[in-house]
Amino acid sequence: MAQHEPQNSVFQAELIAIKEACTWASQSNQPIKIWTDSEFILHSISSLKTNSPLAQDIQSILLNSPTIKLGWIKAHGGHAGNEAADLLAKKATLEGIPTQYSAPRSFLKKKLHVISTQLRQDNGETGRNIHLILP
Repeated sequence: MAQHEPQNSVFQAELIAIKEACTWASQSNQPIKIWTDSEFILHSISSLKTNSPLAQDIQSILLNSPTIKLGWIKAHGGHAGNEAADLLAKKATLEGIPTQYSAPRSFLKKKLHVISTQLRQDNGETGRNIHLILP
């Protein structure tokens, strides 16, 4: 079980889990189907235009391992394996081994926006000059 850092997203955590499952499955040479309850994850992996390095890694593994298939399963649909995976994911957020993975671009863009806004506020005009013209 792995615990992701606050700057990492659930999207990344799910991709890491699928990548690890694909890596393990690629070594077995057995027909294996990996299920996810995230259509967004499957779309990201199947897209030729994905920007996610993790999704690209999974694409590479799948191209070299034709016995591995991915499938979608309805979330909270009473499927025992999916319910167990959800419980383990929740447990990992509290007890898992912390993992280091680069922050997503969205996190970095947000952080840069906050910093640049703060710099503008700290170093910019206060707006008080307008009171010289319009008291």
